[in-house]
Amino acid sequence: MKYHNYKIFLVVISLSLALQACTGGMGLVSTAVTTATTRPLPTATLTATPVPTETPLPSATPTATETPLPTSSPEPDLSPQRVTFYAEDGRQLVGYYYPAWKPGAPVVVLMHQFDGDQGMWQKSPIMDWLRNFPVPDPSIPPTPSADGKLPLMPADLSFAVFTFDFRGHGESLPADIIQDGYRAHAAEFLLDAAAAYQIAGQFPGVDSGHVIGIGASIGADAVVDTCGAGCSGAFAISPGSWLNVNYAQAVNQLLAAGKQVRCVYAVNDGPAPATCWSVAPSDSYKIFAYPGSKHGMTFVMLPRKMEAGFGPNLLDFLLAATR
Repeated sequence: MKYHNYKIFLVVISLSLALQACTGGMGLVSTAVTTATTRPLPTATLTATPVPTETPLPSATPTATETPLPTSSPEPDLSPQRVTFYAEDGRQLVGYYYPAWKPGAPVVVLMHQFDGDQGMWQKSPIMDWLRNFPVPDPSIPPTPSADGKLPLMPADLSFAVFTFDFRGHGESLPADIIQDGYRAHAAEFLLDAAAAYQIAGQFPGVDSGHVIGIGASIGADAVVDTCGAGCSGAFAISPGSWLNVNYAQAVNQLLAAGKQVRCVYAVNDGPAPATCWSVAPSDSYKIFAYPGSKHGMTFVMLPRKMEAGFGPNLLDFLLAATR
């Protein structure tokens, strides 16, 4: 029994020592934890630097616009242009438009004689003379045209030109009209002339208020008889009331409207002299008589056949008709 108690006593003592050892260890750990002071982390002093604000852009206000850089313009096409147009009755006609070298130029409508065509005008030296292109080399003085028969035109004056074929002539069909004679189709020729005047004033870049007619034989009457709005003058070579319209009455109407008219004849040219003198001369109506029996396009076809004084008289008319 004593021995048994003694064993119990030893066990208790052992447990007590063990317990103290465990308790002492925990106390050291605990003390270390509780007594250690943690060095505080340095506080960061943040000074908020204000973000610079953007200066607002000025409100849009009208400012001077930039001048665009000049662009090169293509050279104008001055070559002849084939034109198809129509008379009031629907007849198709063909003409050729020859632009002037300067914009805003007056336009001259050339009307051929019966049984001829616009090619007669196109072969005439008057064509280039009217367009009056500048001299390529300013150091070279210009020379008069048509062997000196056509005078120098003012350097700044240039005319656009429109030629056409009356129906039944040249490129304007049908060709069987010619065999019927001009009287049978006089009213139709007047429709053609009126359409030519109208289309000539519509070409781009021309002065539509100065459309001028120059005609020979039936064309001489046509330029007078159909010179309406926009037409400022008519130059008649060998007229004869060929298109069944009284020449004197037609001319007097033009003169009353302030238009310029000229009449040209050869002394042995059938009814042309009497026709020209059926109207009294004035500042707006002048008559030019020449010797021989020339008729119509003969006056203008070849330089050697052109009468002296014809060119200056024509230029005087053109200057008066463009004022």
